[in-house]
Amino acid sequence: MTRILLVAAALAGSIAAAGPASAAQGCSGAGPTVVDHHGTSWSTTYCNAWLGGNLERGVGRDNPGEISGYLYANRAWFVCQQQFTYLENPPVGDYRNNWWLYTQGDEAYLDQGWGWFPAVNVSGGGNYEPIPGLRHCGFPETLSAETGPSGQVDAPGH
Repeated sequence: MTRILLVAAALAGSIAAAGPASAAQGCSGAGPTVVDHHGTSWSTTYCNAWLGGNLERGVGRDNPGEISGYLYANRAWFVCQQQFTYLENPPVGDYRNNWWLYTQGDEAYLDQGWGWFPAVNVSGGGNYEPIPGLRHCGFPETLSAETGPSGQVDAPGH
């Protein structure tokens, strides 16, 4: 019984150590060129999603919480990242962020699974910091509930 508890404790420590700060840091390596549900072609970069999660369909304040897909925990490609100060990622332990990564999920519910993935689920970033190695989408970083888009932001540049 003691041996089982020691093994379980070691595994739990390994899983905890695989969080955002300790797994492979940041993003690197060119991913495929992809076409989103709007027909826009994007180059991508690989990042480590250490935790699977939902993709938000829109990041505008009118419909946060609408889920377009689900991304499994794995090495996945992402288009870019954007900070939306008015939309927090779902917290994971002590990890907090308001940066979101644009990608297509492994499971699609709406918009062919395209949406925004929470930065807290990706290795390499700190609280309220971007993920190193992934380009910025280009929206103003000062968006807020008062100045942000009145509708959803479907994709970078749209």
